[in-house]
Amino acid sequence: MRKLIFPLGSTAPFIFTQPAFAHTPEPSQANSHAWAIVAIFVASLIYLEGLRRIAARDALSRIAGPWRMAAFAAAVAVATAALASPASALGEELFSFHMAQHLALMLICAPLFVAARASLIMTWAFLPFAPLLRSSLQALRAPWRALSSPLAIWLWFIGFFGLWHLPGLYLWALRNEAAHALEHACFFASAYAFWSVAFAPPRRGTLGYGGRVLFVASAALLSGLPGALISIAARPLYAPHAMATLRHGLTPLEDQQLAGLVMWIIGGLAYIAAVLALLALWMREAERKALRKSRAATTLVACMALSAALTGCDDAALWRGGQAVAGVNVGGDPQKGAQYIAAIGCGACHSIPGVSGASGLVGPPLDNIGRRVYIAGLLRNTPDNLEAWLRDPQKVVPGNVMPNMGISEEQSRDIAAYLYTLR
Repeated sequence: MRKLIFPLGSTAPFIFTQPAFAHTPEPSQANSHAWAIVAIFVASLIYLEGLRRIAARDALSRIAGPWRMAAFAAAVAVATAALASPASALGEELFSFHMAQHLALMLICAPLFVAARASLIMTWAFLPFAPLLRSSLQALRAPWRALSSPLAIWLWFIGFFGLWHLPGLYLWALRNEAAHALEHACFFASAYAFWSVAFAPPRRGTLGYGGRVLFVASAALLSGLPGALISIAARPLYAPHAMATLRHGLTPLEDQQLAGLVMWIIGGLAYIAAVLALLALWMREAERKALRKSRAATTLVACMALSAALTGCDDAALWRGGQAVAGVNVGGDPQKGAQYIAAIGCGACHSIPGVSGASGLVGPPLDNIGRRVYIAGLLRNTPDNLEAWLRDPQKVVPGNVMPNMGISEEQSRDIAAYLYTLR
């Protein structure tokens, strides 16, 4: 016997139908969730390997500080409690608890993983395979850009949330362990991408704060709609929990109403908190811009004078300690510098002549860098400036796309010596 959820006629697809209460079998997976335990364990191993490689470059404090590692530990704890703990068995019996699991995954775990820089740190674990992965994924670059645009991510996030809460698909996921794993993977992946866009470091190519507020607020409005509809429905829409709810002293309709309120109210509060955080960041950025403009007039004359003094230098003969750079040793070993460049993996982002496998397209090519006037478009191209940029680019230009690679003073001197041979 079939019971229609919506009056779509006898040809309504399975996703809008479910069995009547009297014939509803118990969910089949019995809360094993072995896939969740395996996924959490593997992700933790990859993250720890990434931390190990970062620590080997003495860059742990700059790339993954204590609070980021604490965020990852908290995310793992919440994911374990929601998906792989004895308490998670309630998700198979109570619809309201199952909805709380989904919100924990999307609104707690995913933002914590973003705060932990999980994707960046995990990438370090695969650094030895960077040339192979780069060549293998080259053909996917164009479709990946289309699928990872802010609009596409917003559509994935809203679409998966609404789709998997259709009664038919929800019942399929509840009865089939593989479908259940796919459901939660869709929720987490789309949420991780969503919060990565919302709280990405501000730089060229990312949404401005106004766009981010609209990005999150519109998602909040549409994500709360299913919860509102579920909470005001006049009859139960999700039959699989009908018998189990009675064992917990709830009627199926009460359990459904509670689930709707969890999705609508509790989820809405999380989105409101995110919007308020973005507004605070937006105001702080506006204050910084106003302060920079107020200082512009007083620093203009000094900048012009400094620029005039610097342009008086011969571009073919930069100076370090009284020695000209062009054709003269600047204090480092170019051969060691080339070896350091290959070992650190600079070629994953830059095209560097003379370094095997250095054909990256993320950053600018470094050919002829020895004859360039400026570094990163801001710093005069001197050995001291180049070495400072190599050791800590985030300190020189905060928020730029080049990460701190943990390069020591001696390594930076040797790398600079090699780069100045590229003329």
